[in-house]
Amino acid sequence: MVTNRRFPQEFLQAPTDNKLKYFKDIIVPHRNIKLVLDQLLKNAIEPDDALVYLVFGVTGVGKSRLKAEFEKRLLKHFADEIISNPGSLVVGGIEVDGAEAGKFNYSNYYIQVLESLKEVLIDYKENYGVDLEDDNSDNLIGDHEGRNSKALRRTIQKVFLHRQLKAYTLDEAQHLFDVAGGRQINVQMNWLKSLANKTQTVHILFGTYELLKCQEVNGQVGRRSEDYYLPPYYLTKPEDQQEFIKVIKTLQQYLPVENEPQLEEHWEYFMKYSIGCVGILKSWWYRALKNALDEGAKTVRMKDFKARELSAGRRRTIQEELKAGESRLANLYTNEQKDENPEFTNSQPEKKGSKVGERKVGRDLVGVNQEG
Repeated sequence: MVTNRRFPQEFLQAPTDNKLKYFKDIIVPHRNIKLVLDQLLKNAIEPDDALVYLVFGVTGVGKSRLKAEFEKRLLKHFADEIISNPGSLVVGGIEVDGAEAGKFNYSNYYIQVLESLKEVLIDYKENYGVDLEDDNSDNLIGDHEGRNSKALRRTIQKVFLHRQLKAYTLDEAQHLFDVAGGRQINVQMNWLKSLANKTQTVHILFGTYELLKCQEVNGQVGRRSEDYYLPPYYLTKPEDQQEFIKVIKTLQQYLPVENEPQLEEHWEYFMKYSIGCVGILKSWWYRALKNALDEGAKTVRMKDFKARELSAGRRRTIQEELKAGESRLANLYTNEQKDENPEFTNSQPEKKGSKVGERKVGRDLVGVNQEG
C-alpha cells in the first residue's frame, strides 16, 4: 500500500458518495491554469483601465475550475477586509442564461445577479422617474418581461459599490453574445463595459471560443478587453507531456481507494483520450472511480478507465471544436499584426516563440498556440 496519499487514511472508511464528492471537489493546480490565474488575480487586486477580461478555451479545458479557484484565492486575499467590514462581498458570479430568439433578456440577467448577491425585495424595484442616465443610453435590445430594467440596473450599480465587489465572474459567458447581428454584439460589449466602469468592478467572462465574436465583429471592441486563452496540453510538445504527467501523478494521490494506482506509464493514453484537457481527465477519472467503488475494488483499474472513457464521437466533436477555435484565434492574431504593422504581409513568417503567459502590448492573449 502506498502511504504518500493526499487524504486522511480514515477517509477510506467513508461512504461511496462522500468519496466521490471529495474527489470531485479536488482542484489540481497546473501550469496553464496558474499562469492565467496569476494574471486574473493581479488584475482584480490592482485593477487598471481595462475592467473586462475574456477567458476562453475548448470544452473541458478547466475554465470552471479556474473560475472557482480565482474566487477562492480572491476571498483569501481580502480576508482581513471581510472581517473588518462584514458587508463586503469581494467577489460574486453567475452562469449566464442563453439568449432566446436572438434577444438577450436584460431584466433576467439583472435579477440573477442580484439574487447571487443576496439582494432583497428584487421584485419591488421600481423606477420613480429619477434617472441617473439617459433613457437606453446603451441602445439595449432585449426582452424586459414587464420588469423595470432601469431600476434593476441602478440597483446592481449601487449593490456593487456598497458591497465593495472587486470582481464579478460570468460562466458560460458566450451566451451574452447569442444575439442577432454584429451591431448588437457591439452593443452587448458596450453595455458590459459600462457596468464595469460605473461600478469599478472587474468583470471576468469565462466561455468558449464564441467569445471571439467580440473581436471578429469589431477590433475596437476587442481592445476594450484583455484576452486570456486557456489551451489544452499538446501531445506533440515535450514540455506539455511533462506537465501532463505531473498532473497524473498528483491526481492519482487523491483517488480515495485503498491502493493508489500507478498511472504514469499510461500517460500517453490519458493525454490522447482527454485531448490534453485536465477538466476532461478529471471528469473521466471521477467516472472510473465510481466504477471501481461500485464493484468494491481496492484500486481504480485500467479496465475502469477504459469502461468510462469518452466515446470516439464525443472526442471527435471536441477535437473539431478545438481545431476551429484555434483557427479563429490564429486569424485574429494575424490580422492584429497586420493592423499594427502595415508592412506585415502573408509572405512574412508568423512570429514564433510566444509562450503561454506572455503578455502582448495593448491587450493580453495568454496561451496562444502558434504551431503551424
